[in-house]
Amino acid sequence: MNNEIIINRHGLGHAAVVLQRSQIIDCFIDPPADAVFYPPNTLLKANIDRKVTKIGGYFVKLPNGGQGFLKSKNKYKEGSLVALMSQVIFEKNKPQTFSDVLKSVSKYFVIKMSESGYSFSKKFPDSFDKCKASSVLWSKIKNLDDLFIICRSSVAGINFQEFDHEAEKAITHFQNIKEALASDRIYYDGLARNVVLDQYKSELYSVNEDEGVFEQLGIWEQLEEIKNGRIFLNTGSFLIFEQTKAFVSIDVNSGTDFKSTKEEINLNACSEIFRIIRVCGFGGKILIDFLPCSQASRRKIHRKLLNYFSKDRVKIKLWGWTKGGNFELERKRDKIPLNLLI
Repeated sequence: MNNEIIINRHGLGHAAVVLQRSQIIDCFIDPPADAVFYPPNTLLKANIDRKVTKIGGYFVKLPNGGQGFLKSKNKYKEGSLVALMSQVIFEKNKPQTFSDVLKSVSKYFVIKMSESGYSFSKKFPDSFDKCKASSVLWSKIKNLDDLFIICRSSVAGINFQEFDHEAEKAITHFQNIKEALASDRIYYDGLARNVVLDQYKSELYSVNEDEGVFEQLGIWEQLEEIKNGRIFLNTGSFLIFEQTKAFVSIDVNSGTDFKSTKEEINLNACSEIFRIIRVCGFGGKILIDFLPCSQASRRKIHRKLLNYFSKDRVKIKLWGWTKGGNFELERKRDKIPLNLLI
């Protein structure tokens, strides 16, 4: 099988990469055990330190002794203990942001705490039997007054026996989170191993969890090479990319490719740009400096990027070409950037 998920023990949990034809196309890494920040979607209790009216929230004291920032319109007293969920951190020198909206997201369901009921996403096909699904859900949550479950459109791809099983699993997961918070324990809901196995269909990928497999396959070296910010393409052209405080810059260079046209180099770079953005965990504003090209070539590049990013699980906006000739897009931050983890 050409598709593999490679999982290795690391830090708070694991490091995991997804390979297609031996090339890393996605990456999930848990922080080191001594990290001053938490993985995304970690649920914990923190003390309210002080209110910051100008930026709409509170500084909080975290279980690890550090300081975080809670963005919330809710009113809390100083010193009160509040259940929070960590957001993605992308700058080490800033307090990690937290939310008091507690939820757990999986392939099929989104579970929210402190609400009651169920709903369906807007993208369900008409062929899906919502009445039958509603009956299954109601039988499971009718006695739970603090659980709201949202069915994602991916549910339409499974049968009702699987639906029943996945719903039961999601509710059990919710109860485990609830018990952890009740006993003031930290619940890591976004660890690398769980995320990669949830996002990628196991029947399409073989899973390798052998001890020391990252070292055996040279995965760390490949990730280090990517982190360094320069990737060569097959034709001799290459990409230079860098995360600045304001945005991510990606530069397409012709290098030693003297046979291809500028259009060919630009179009060839699109797939690698998509891969690098996902592997590095780039988010926020992203500016791509392609080689100079015609309006017709720009339209081809736009269509090709649109095709690639339509496969992305993360919300993204392709703004298109700027007046300065760069291509601009914006991507939601979904994981800690690679350069903060290795």
